[in-house]
Amino acid sequence: MHNIFFLWQEPAAAAADGMSPLFWPFLMVGMAIMYFFIIRPSAKEQKDQKEFSSNLKKGSKIITIGGVHGTIVSLEEDKLTLLIAPKTIITVQRSAISLEQTKSVYESSTSTTSSKEPAKV
Repeated sequence: MHNIFFLWQEPAAAAADGMSPLFWPFLMVGMAIMYFFIIRPSAKEQKDQKEFSSNLKKGSKIITIGGVHGTIVSLEEDKLTLLIAPKTIITVQRSAISLEQTKSVYESSTSTTSSKEPAKV
């Protein structure tokens, strides 16, 4: 009877000594979830923003993070000069250009404009 009691106590004693055998699989699954749902999408967004910022051209229409709409007049390494109204020019950092806002406004407007044009027969 004493042996049965000892076997019954062993898992509790093992858990008190260290970690449960189920700890490592749960830890690995948790880390994988964090990677695929948090770290990887964030890195992809940063890569896309950097690529967008480096591919800007003179004459492109953009929107800044603050919501200012403008057309690029000149480009420097880390600054842009924007025409925001007739005879109104501002200078902003390249990092202040919003990829999401620019694509949502200017890409959707070009796709809707082209769909409204009559087909040539």
